[in-house]
Amino acid sequence: MLTCVRLIYPTLNVAYIKVLLTRMNIKNIKIAKCYNDINWAEAHKELALLQFSVLEAYKNCESINKILEKQNNLIRSFAARALAVRKVTSNKGKLTPGIDHIIYKTKKQKFEVINEIKDLSNYKAQPTRRIYITRKNRKGKLRPLGIPTMYDRIVQTLYYFALVPIAEEKADSRNYGFRLAKSTHDVACYFQLVLGNYTATRRYILNADIENFFPSVNHKWLLDNVIMDKRILKEFLKAGFIDENMFYGTNKGFPQGSPISPLLGNMVLDGLQELCVQNDCLFTRFADDFYAAGKSTGKLKELKPQIAEFLKVRGLQLSEEKTYITDISKGFDALGFNFREYPDKNRIKGTKQGIFLVKPAKKNIVAFKRSLSYLVKQHRKSAPMFTLINKLNEKLRGWAEYYRTVTSQKAFSSISYHLWQILWKAIRKKHRRQPARYLVKKYFTTREGNKWIFRSKDSNNKEEVTLFQIAYVPLKRHRLCLNLNPFDPENYQYYIKRRALGARKSLLLGRVRSLLLKKQKGVCPVCETSLLNDEDVEVHHIRSRKTGGSNETRNLLLIHLDCHKQVTNSKDRHLRAIWHAKKIIKDA
Repeated sequence: MLTCVRLIYPTLNVAYIKVLLTRMNIKNIKIAKCYNDINWAEAHKELALLQFSVLEAYKNCESINKILEKQNNLIRSFAARALAVRKVTSNKGKLTPGIDHIIYKTKKQKFEVINEIKDLSNYKAQPTRRIYITRKNRKGKLRPLGIPTMYDRIVQTLYYFALVPIAEEKADSRNYGFRLAKSTHDVACYFQLVLGNYTATRRYILNADIENFFPSVNHKWLLDNVIMDKRILKEFLKAGFIDENMFYGTNKGFPQGSPISPLLGNMVLDGLQELCVQNDCLFTRFADDFYAAGKSTGKLKELKPQIAEFLKVRGLQLSEEKTYITDISKGFDALGFNFREYPDKNRIKGTKQGIFLVKPAKKNIVAFKRSLSYLVKQHRKSAPMFTLINKLNEKLRGWAEYYRTVTSQKAFSSISYHLWQILWKAIRKKHRRQPARYLVKKYFTTREGNKWIFRSKDSNNKEEVTLFQIAYVPLKRHRLCLNLNPFDPENYQYYIKRRALGARKSLLLGRVRSLLLKKQKGVCPVCETSLLNDEDVEVHHIRSRKTGGSNETRNLLLIHLDCHKQVTNSKDRHLRAIWHAKKIIKDA
């Protein structure tokens, strides 16, 4: 065991590791005097070791009290508290307040909260703020979300840290929703492997969906089966919500929108896979959408009431509207993809009647084209083309990143042509009196033989931006993620390699940032964690431009926004010495 941890954290001395592993005296990292002086890399290392202690206690079948003791050690640690605050105040929801309208923006506010949450003996959760969003592909129907206060989100994140190692150990192996390094691409890849194989005997799919999943979960089941402080869990569940200035209590369910909700949702549905396997069916799941593949419709019809009984114990029921059985030759949509076996006489082999393909769902292609048209129309008069192209590039990269792992060449080409048409129409309207020759010269450039690359310059006429060419995006097949617990040191190297692989393939950033992401293997050198973790990133100059630093890639690093602020502002000698040693900063 000591060897495993030593391989992961070579900078830690052996004596310190022994102390951590024996759990005799888990010491906190150096307590910083202000938010800017926190050593985030060491905080992540300490949190990883504390999470491993929780996992080890669970795997060794220690008593519930022992496991709760390990969780409590984690929750009270400075490292976990600091990381919980950073996670909540730096993600995409950092500017979304709860009912108290409080947002922690300043370093002083964040550091005060870190100290405040050390003692949660009198903690009482506040009601969530109820908002409604439109459900995709379901016109007129709204999905309720519950937004906890920022303080409650931080406390929930703390308990998420303590609970997730156990949840990963208990998780169904084919559950790919809201788990580290797993995604909808794993579901698509799994279907491609098990349904597209010529030896596959399961050609019928039960496409199942749960009716009002989050608002319906049985509280008693959660309190009886989730290993964490019952008083705190009860606070999360019974907090209630405020809707149009009216308070409503909650006797069942939990809010969709809180940090710990996806984890609790996964734990509620763990066990469905075993039920399907016992009935000779293959299974995969993402969130509350799950799929069973059987040899006949009769087999799946026999399975359906057993699933209903499994869900009933947890206060849930299947949605009759969205649950159905289909043949792969007819195809079905799931998670934005379309899965279908297309007839092909030349490809008949074994049980195959043609070729099985995974494509972007048609309704998603139509919706994306519509969103591009709306964006162009919205910015045609109110914003310069430079701004419009940047916004379009962000959308195009995100869409290409999601669908480049499946058969999407035709979809990409269709979107590219649609965008060319609406942009040409927009500039013709903008310059009604100018000839086409003038517009071509002003707005288009040639790159690698393509003379129709849409471009624009900024207001100072210095920086040029070109439209992302989605039609030329190369397809990269996804590798199915193994079912390994990421909190077990024995699996750590696997996830490092997987993170580096994702960094090499990513399209989410521009040319320079993608180059840096690949060069750094997807790791922020300051906090030593993934750059693609929902935090904003910035380009950092190793030698600052004020002291003569250049814009060449050898002088650049890609780091998190919070890390960049820390490197720029912190005066802590110990941290600056570490950054000098890591070549993150360099004096003139």
